[in-house]
Amino acid sequence: MLSGIAGTAVRQEDWGGAHGLALNKRGLSIATAAKHGWQPCGGPTDDLWISIPIIDQGKRVGTKYRTIAGKKLFSQDKGTPQIFYNVDCLRDQQLAGFPLVITEGEIDALVAIQCGYARTVSVPSGAPEHDAGDGPYWQYLAHAGELLKEQRPIVLAVDNDKNGKVLEAGLAKRLGRLRCQILEYPSGKDLGDVLMAHGERSVRETLALARYIPLPGLLRLSEIPDRPPRRAIDTCIPGLEPHLRIRRGDLIVITGPPGHGKSSFVNNLCCNLAWHWQVKTAMASLEQAIVPDLRRVLRSFKAECLEKHMGDAQRRDADAWIDEHFVFLQADEGEDMTLPWLLERFAAARQRHHCGICLIDPWNEVSIVGKPVDWTTEQWISQSLREIKSFARKQDVTFIIVAHPRKLGRDKNGKIPKPTLWDIADSAAWANRCDAGVVIYRPDMQNGNLTEISIEKSRDTYAIGIPGTVSLQWQAEASRFARPA
Repeated sequence: MLSGIAGTAVRQEDWGGAHGLALNKRGLSIATAAKHGWQPCGGPTDDLWISIPIIDQGKRVGTKYRTIAGKKLFSQDKGTPQIFYNVDCLRDQQLAGFPLVITEGEIDALVAIQCGYARTVSVPSGAPEHDAGDGPYWQYLAHAGELLKEQRPIVLAVDNDKNGKVLEAGLAKRLGRLRCQILEYPSGKDLGDVLMAHGERSVRETLALARYIPLPGLLRLSEIPDRPPRRAIDTCIPGLEPHLRIRRGDLIVITGPPGHGKSSFVNNLCCNLAWHWQVKTAMASLEQAIVPDLRRVLRSFKAECLEKHMGDAQRRDADAWIDEHFVFLQADEGEDMTLPWLLERFAAARQRHHCGICLIDPWNEVSIVGKPVDWTTEQWISQSLREIKSFARKQDVTFIIVAHPRKLGRDKNGKIPKPTLWDIADSAAWANRCDAGVVIYRPDMQNGNLTEISIEKSRDTYAIGIPGTVSLQWQAEASRFARPA
């Protein structure tokens, strides 16, 4: 005799005639139904009715009635408690460790039991139309509360329809999503339909393939789709080929002492990407005036001479090239250039002008208006960089930020020491969050303009380069770095 049905088994012979045929038509076993005390009975209509005993702690506490052919009708004895059907299976120590299956009705529960899942219960009154909170409908969970505490996994074998989804969500919410599994039916809306259409083997396979309710951010390798490959392109700055390549979705942070060539480097970089790869750049140049200062630098790159030596045709040609490959972010007088302000315009530059590079030069000019009053500057920067990295991935752009180091002391010879990424002002997040980190440094500001370009961090050395340093000469007349003579 099965768990939880003591004293309820009936004779199989009682299932002869139309009732037995109706049960078999559903694919259900008369032997299983009889062992669980189900038996044919009369009812208020001429349809085929059966009675289903409700057992709690080995005692019959009520009876439910339903049709198995004709109209779908239900009834129950007055005073029948609203508890799980077959709740005693939760008390059976021989079934401890087996998955618990919760169905939406007794028929589906019997299907699961017949197919080998003895630890199966049914909710007492079908699925609700909506979840109205912890009212009387959910009292069966309170009744079985202690029995459910250590149960895992719990398979929610409810109907695949609107009300069934309400029940599924309500059970998962109250039992805990982390231990609940759901089913995908090969056809139909419940286990009964699967049995009738495909047989017991398919029911067992369906239950065996139960999967945990998806939880965003928790995946097996097989559940993670391949990302489209992200092409890394050369900067075309001499000597940087093995150390720095530009890739969409990355955050590049550039630092260095004041006057050592940070802006010169990013301007040369963006010009190279425009010239060699036709990549467009959206520039937020927050210290240089776009006209005439930045325009003069970009003109010199295109014309390969100082602006004062250009003819009118060269200027027109350079300006046309700048218009084709660059857009600029410029606030109105008195307008705060906050990060949301910048990101909105960078997004527009991506959509309207197909820009692949977003540049902020320098970060310290970004307004902190809107920073939560209880946040430190370090917290604000860390969260801002998180937003920027997410933006870069979603918009498929390379994001470049020039960030000043904290004020550095001078050595005994009066020279400013070479900073590291960890010396960037206000936050360690600059070093932690960037995909590539670059330090620009001129060892001897008094004699020549030899510049050390150090790639101090590369998050993906295979794709975007290995850390290393090159020394290059700045050629102001052509706005680019070149190998030393």
